[in-house]
Amino acid sequence: MGIIVEKRSHPFLIISGEIPINKKIEFEHTFRIGFSSLSKDCISKNLSEDCDRQGVYYFFSMWSSEKALQNFMGSSEFQLLNGAFHALGHISQNVQGNILSIEPQIHVSLS
Repeated sequence: MGIIVEKRSHPFLIISGEIPINKKIEFEHTFRIGFSSLSKDCISKNLSEDCDRQGVYYFFSMWSSEKALQNFMGSSEFQLLNGAFHALGHISQNVQGNILSIEPQIHVSLS
């Protein structure tokens, strides 16, 4: 029996910003449209509003590879989502990085 540890790195993007209450519906609707056409290389996506600070939003996305994230950042979908922050409010932060997942796998040898 042996344990093999498999490490995977997934790039992510977080954009946060403030959206006035009178633009909330339009902002969220824009994200629904954008989310519907994201590439299958997007492993996870989420738009959330800060529960302590009204109008502060966080867009999180995780990608299958660095190339997939770069392709997204050059896409019309990115322009739509990023543009929603700029047109309807303003961006506070734009962060990119990698999430490392470690998955132990147990292999049993029957010899």
